[in-house]
Order: sequence, then structure tokens, then C-alpha cells
Amino acid sequence: MNTRKNKGGRREDVPYTSKVSRQSSSRRRRRLARRIVLAVIVVLILAAFALFLWGIFGRVEVGSDDVSRDPSGTAPQTSGSSTTTGSSSTTTGGSADTTPPTSTTSTTTAPTVPDPVSAKTYLQPSGAAWNLILVNDYNAVPDGYEQNTTMEWVSGGQMDTRAADAYRQMLADGAAYDIRGVSLFRPQSLQESLFSREVEKWKGQGYDQEAAEQKANTIVKRPGYSEHNTGLAADVGGSGNYSLNQDFENTDAYRWLIEHCADYGFILRFPKDKEEITGVIFEPWHYRYVGVEAAQEIMSRGLCLEEYLYEKGL
Repeated sequence: MNTRKNKGGRREDVPYTSKVSRQSSSRRRRRLARRIVLAVIVVLILAAFALFLWGIFGRVEVGSDDVSRDPSGTAPQTSGSSTTTGSSSTTTGGSADTTPPTSTTSTTTAPTVPDPVSAKTYLQPSGAAWNLILVNDYNAVPDGYEQNTTMEWVSGGQMDTRAADAYRQMLADGAAYDIRGVSLFRPQSLQESLFSREVEKWKGQGYDQEAAEQKANTIVKRPGYSEHNTGLAADVGGSGNYSLNQDFENTDAYRWLIEHCADYGFILRFPKDKEEITGVIFEPWHYRYVGVEAAQEIMSRGLCLEEYLYEKGL
């Protein structure tokens, strides 16, 4: 019951009329409808935001730095883009461009080499020259390599000191195209952490150890099977493009590198028409030091490193 004051100031009970009741009920329905609409709008906004985040972080492709990368062109974090000259030091820890995450060590197995052996599955004999070390899915970095190799700081990170001067000279001569390093040496300890984390992700989705490792290897190279573990590989950018994506092929910096990289002992490591042999997509940003003599023959003949070494038996 509602009350109101009469003219004498005394309250009296006044029952709701049916009209008032209908109006109140109508207002409640409208308020309920507005709340439902608002809830639906909030849900739609949250769903759209989730799709937006998935669009940024969910789609990845594999690059030569062996870490999943957003194809939209976001460059990985680096320690600096300009060339830095420092005193040589034996590598003892973190990567020049990445901080290793904490992770447990996983047991990894190398792929089985099929028969017959071809350039793709060529197993390099022990004792190869340092500049011609083959590292891929069938050839691991030699035992003790990292501990016995001296690295020094260059543009984009660290590089084997034996190749560092040639790398600096190449970047200096290509200065008109503002060529810079983006990702270089990566210690195997970091590779292990990255790979282990990826394996655990797939195991969490129901895969057994072997299947999880196979899945992980499509995103992150197995520890010891990445060229970045050698200190002889450099991912570079130029002409304003430092995203490590295939559109780097369309830049003047890439065209200059393809024409001149061999003069400094570098090769395009993963050419466009050699994916079946190298097992890696075309990477116009990834260059590998092999020495001037080998580089000039590889580049002039349109070979990949696997073909060159298989043909020479090196």
C-alpha cells in the first residue's frame, strides 16, 4: 500500500490503481529488456576483443630465428639495431636478442635419416671447416662448439669473431640501404628452453612426447639444430623493413645483398626454390657466412648450402 498526505497533514492509505500497477510492470519489463541488451553488447564486445587478440598473437609462421612470428610483420625484440663494436668474449649466457624463459629440459631426438642419402639428408663428415659447418634437421652443431667459439658484438647481437669483420664491412658498404642485424647468435641453452616450452604446450593438448616434439619442431628448431646456434648466421633488414617477412624480397636492400653478399663470404641460406632440400621456407632476410670462395660459387650457381656440401663431399 502507498500513502500520501491529505490537506490536513494526516497520512491516509491509498491503494494502487490497476493503471499504476500496469505502468510499474511496464517499466520493470523495459528495465529488464535494457539490462539484457546491455549484457549482450558486453558479451559481443568481449568476443570481438578476444578475436582481435587471437588475430594478433594466434597466427604464426616459422622464420629462421626458429621462433614463431606474427606474419603481420612485427619484428622481434633486439638489443639494438646499430653496429656495436666490443671486445671479444667467450659466450657464457643469454642471447643477444632474447631472454630465455624458465623451463624444464625435454628429451629430444633427431629425425631419422632416410635412404638413399641426398643433398637434403646429407650427413656431414666430422672435422668440417668451421665456416662450412652444416646445421639443419639432420646435422647438429658439433659437441663443444659453443664453448670453444668466441663471439663478439655486432649489429643485431653476437657473431663468431672469425666472421664479424666481414659482416661489419658488408653492412658498412650497404649503408645506403640502412642494412642492420635483427637476430644473430642464440645459445643452445635458450634454444632448449624455447623448444621445451613448445613441447609442453603440445603435450598439454594431448600429444605424447614424440608427437609433441614433432609438432614443436614446426615452430621452434630442436636445440642444437638451429643455424643461430653457430654464430655464423644473421637475420637482417634494410630499406626500412626489419620485420623478417618475405616482403623483404621487394626492397632495394635485399637486391643489393643478393648481388653483393658473396663478396663478403655470405650466402642467402634459404633460397626460394630450395625449400624441399633445406626444409625451411624462403627467407630473404637470413644470411650465412661460409667464406668468400664458397659463397661466390654457391650464389653464382644458384645452389643451397646442402647441395654444395653434398656435391663436394665436405
